[in-house]
Amino acid sequence: MKKLGILLISVIALAGCSAGQGEKKTANSEQTSTSKTSSSQSQRTATPTTIKVSVNTAIKKLHQQFGQDVALSELSLERENGQYQYEVSGLDNSREYEVTLDARSGKILRHDQEKLDQDEANGVARNRDAIAVKRLKTLTDISKAAEKHAGSGTAIKWSLEHDNGQVQWDVKVQQDQQIQEVAVNAYTAKVVTTHQDDNDDDED
Repeated sequence: MKKLGILLISVIALAGCSAGQGEKKTANSEQTSTSKTSSSQSQRTATPTTIKVSVNTAIKKLHQQFGQDVALSELSLERENGQYQYEVSGLDNSREYEVTLDARSGKILRHDQEKLDQDEANGVARNRDAIAVKRLKTLTDISKAAEKHAGSGTAIKWSLEHDNGQVQWDVKVQQDQQIQEVAVNAYTAKVVTTHQDDNDDDED
């Protein structure tokens, strides 16, 4: 009878240890899950302060990949998969090129090139779309002009291209849940136009 009592006590003690270990594993699992969730949320909410690569450096990456003869034609800076990325496009007399790079590290994520259509080759597209890089105002100047014109808010998305006969930045400025799109001359940093963007889909 005593042996049976001792056996029962041993079984209960072992069961208690197993339950305690299970609780610890569950707690550790929950902690790991919480950490991963926080990291994921952080990636989804990348802010302009995470942008460490300048526009000039992004353009240099285009030239390093495809050569100095490639003329800049377009550039955009926006969130993609939770992180800011540059897309830089250029062309020469026969081909058009594009590089995508991480705006925090400068790492080239992908690059591509393709042959221009016959009616765009031999300098036609290059002469029409080439952007004078040395004349560009800094992105800081462009953002300040857009934010000042909007009245408040933060610039969160930028797109540089030819539009209406001039080279301009289209800047999206976020004010709480509202988005204003402000067009700024890329060479003078003067505001060209502005309008409310009610159906913005930039947020990841």
